[in-house]
Amino acid sequence: MARVGDVTRIWEINIHWPLYSQCSVWDGRGVDIWECIADHLSKPSTRPPNPLYWRYLARR
Repeated sequence: MARVGDVTRIWEINIHWPLYSQCSVWDGRGVDIWECIADHLSKPSTRPPNPLYWRYLARR
């Protein structure tokens, strides 16, 4: 079971996301936390909730 960190980086474009890093995404109602499951450089097509790159962890 993954643990959500105290400080979670906001998802941004052109960022290297290493395996098991976490990001947060505001959806208009709250913040969802995602865990990277494939090392990659972010671009619009790799944004959460893309299941090839991210696994949903929790809502904050």
